Amino acid sequence: MTPTPPAAAPETRARWQATWSPGKTDPGLPPITLITDPHDHPDYTITALAAHQPAAGRIAVHPTPLATAPAYLAQDLIRALGKHLLLPDAEAPWWTGNADESWRVAVAWTQALGISHYVICRAHRITARHLEHLMALREHTRIQLTLVVSGPTPAALASVLKTVSHHHTDTLESARLHLQTGQQQTLTPAGDYPWWHPAPLPAPEDEPWYELPPRPRRPTVVTPRQDAPAQPSANRPHPTVIALPAFTHPDYPGTSHQAVAMRIHTRIAHPVHAAVVAARVLTGYDTDQLSKITLPTPQRPTADLPATLPAWMLPLKEAAQIFNELQGYIRPDLPAHLSGADQPFKVPSWEQDTVAHATETCRLIPAPTRKRPSNPRKKRP
Repeated sequence: MTPTPPAAAPETRARWQATWSPGKTDPGLPPITLITDPHDHPDYTITALAAHQPAAGRIAVHPTPLATAPAYLAQDLIRALGKHLLLPDAEAPWWTGNADESWRVAVAWTQALGISHYVICRAHRITARHLEHLMALREHTRIQLTLVVSGPTPAALASVLKTVSHHHTDTLESARLHLQTGQQQTLTPAGDYPWWHPAPLPAPEDEPWYELPPRPRRPTVVTPRQDAPAQPSANRPHPTVIALPAFTHPDYPGTSHQAVAMRIHTRIAHPVHAAVVAARVLTGYDTDQLSKITLPTPQRPTADLPATLPAWMLPLKEAAQIFNELQGYIRPDLPAHLSGADQPFKVPSWEQDTVAHATETCRLIPAPTRKRPSNPRKKRP
């Protein structure tokens, strides 16, 4: 009797690693464009940087000079997307020193923000390891990639170009034609998307603080209300404190929420941390509660957050979900409510201090804790 083979282990999505193999390159990807600047003329760099049009899905990146650590190029991409990595006078978050984590952050934002084209200036300074990671990002996101090289093409880049489809140009006129710097188009009808308008960091001295909604005892949907100034107490860090409503309906664009949205999109580089802070702004849930919060799914339409969220929250939520998938924790063979895909706000305990500092950097403070009234038992006569 032939023994029955053991049942296959449930499939899990592999943890995404920033590695690339030339033999597995997808031939259907957009060809790479190599712009060669033979004499290191500044007009080439000026033209490339002028191509930076986030609303059109095109991002120009000027890599940090002489930065060779594997995580640096990923962080240059993140900065070009308008995200601040290092908080003033604070220790750098742990993930900024981890190459794979930094590249997963870059991939998540690239997809969630609808980026379709990266223009990399000074590409002759990119190391072989950086190129490997950049090719992996291109493979995963299917972006168009333009590399601007001053002088001769480095050996590492020439080796990569032998294995992928690419175009080559070495005149300023053709570079300008390729980059279409004069063309303006938007991805969405909304021309004032928060992440297109960065908030200053460090924050101005007169920037108001916002008080988060009170922490609910259990998940509830709160009726929208108007923004109301809060009465500052002696321990408030700034005299101007504005109370945020617990939830803003998409058809009710509150000015306070728009201001906070710009801060979150600019000042929090990690997608899960940004989504957690945004969810706190809308609901008042604390970080420990948000780790258990679920999003609506077809199987479970009733969840802790509504199905319709403000437009500024959507890319944050999507970036957090993409990042979790890249971590390899999601089971693609199961529905979202069973695989964990409906819980994008999970934060490990060792990252909660980082989230708290990011919240403070956005000038957000918790609502005062409300003590429950005492109810002493009546004494027997």
